[in-house]
Amino acid sequence: MISASDWQQVKTVFHEAVDLPPADRAAYLNRACTGNTWLLGEVETLLAAHESAADFLEESAASKAVGLFEQEATSERIGRRLGPYQLEAELGHGGMGQVFRARRVDGQYQSQVAIKLVRAGCESPSIHKRFLAERQILATLTHPAIARLLDGGTSETGAPYLVMELVDGIPIDQYCTTNTLSVAARLALFLSVCEAVSYAHRHLVVHRDLKPSNILITPEGKAKLLDFGVAKVLDSMAPRATVTLVRALTVHYSSPEQIRGEPITTASDVYSLGVLLYHLLTDRSPYTSAKGLVSEVVREICERQPDPPSRWPAPSSSPCGEHKWRAQIRGDLDSILMLALQKDPARRYSSVDLFAEDIQRYLDYRPVRARDSALGDQFVKLISRHRRVAGASLGALLLLVTAAIWVSQEERASNTTAAEHVAAAHRTARVLLEARRRTDPPSSKPGSERAGTEQTLLRLEALAAKTHDDEALRQAIEAEPRTDPAAQSR
Repeated sequence: MISASDWQQVKTVFHEAVDLPPADRAAYLNRACTGNTWLLGEVETLLAAHESAADFLEESAASKAVGLFEQEATSERIGRRLGPYQLEAELGHGGMGQVFRARRVDGQYQSQVAIKLVRAGCESPSIHKRFLAERQILATLTHPAIARLLDGGTSETGAPYLVMELVDGIPIDQYCTTNTLSVAARLALFLSVCEAVSYAHRHLVVHRDLKPSNILITPEGKAKLLDFGVAKVLDSMAPRATVTLVRALTVHYSSPEQIRGEPITTASDVYSLGVLLYHLLTDRSPYTSAKGLVSEVVREICERQPDPPSRWPAPSSSPCGEHKWRAQIRGDLDSILMLALQKDPARRYSSVDLFAEDIQRYLDYRPVRARDSALGDQFVKLISRHRRVAGASLGALLLLVTAAIWVSQEERASNTTAAEHVAAAHRTARVLLEARRRTDPPSSKPGSERAGTEQTLLRLEALAAKTHDDEALRQAIEAEPRTDPAAQSR
């Protein structure tokens, strides 16, 4: 079984070699191993595993030894004092760092903090350099959603440490599950994370390790972004400086270019945020082999486009039914996530701000840029976005149509009544005139009686159209002259 000292020697040589260009590694290994074939073989095995993007700690024969060594080293660190602080308990570890809860014990004032140390077994000049770089990065970032750097120092053995605010919170995925958040609430929380990452990008810092355990949510529902241990400053990046130990990042949230060791840009954080949001909405990884071998996950990350999130069932923490949950994701959110998870960085959102803007557009019922919305879909979103105005307009339109129909019906009824009245007056006038004709002396000119009757009817119909007063109509008929029209003409 490999001893702790032998493992430390392997790790030291490996960490130095992995940061060198491939062309310079052979010469360095010959100098560092000085004929030690066992040491050379172990380091070359680790380098080969790193180049193939496999998890060398899982596949290395030294994994069990380093695990036992780290447990022993962690127990020895509890109770240790660093400057005015005393370590009380381990909060977590990952990559090259180990985080402890600590308390100030110099009597100046009471406070609890989080102290980050180089992980046991990882001490090397290159790791110390990375640690100091993280401390410098945190010193430039002041944002309410980023854990603050309070202090820093060096232990008695020369190892650097960071003193940070102690964040009382739980990982973002656990928070969403525990509080059974809706789709809209998860998106709102995710947007606060995007704002913090965008702030870091504006300060030329790429996080490179965005995952749930590095995003804590406080009891007040505020996000806190942690662990810039593998972050890089953009203006200091050279191709060889972007190489990151597989152990120092989380494969399941890494971008394809990180896995392949290609230059890193802000688009890498966009991809990791896409994986995070996929997980928050579906409670699963976008990779079907996520629970399998790391090598299979690596291949899927680099080669296979994930399925749209609406394909999967709603998470168990969903506050609504299966159909409603998937209906909220289908379409716009599918398109947004598929754009964020493009394998080619040039085809993703070019910035976190554009990614966040599309999510906000979805929440505001506006067409998203990731999807070419049809005219009908845009109209539906317009109505949804202005529900009150649309409701009031629809109500006014319905009232106007109802009034128009009522007026039309009333006018039609009035016209019908008037026509019926004229017809009734016509019939009444004819009856009365016929009765008068029978009592009057006969006309001296044939046909003149009929002509006189027709003229009288025309006059009476005109009067009936102007008035609905039957009594006035009767009086008009009675007032018609009884003389013979032919005689009048003479």
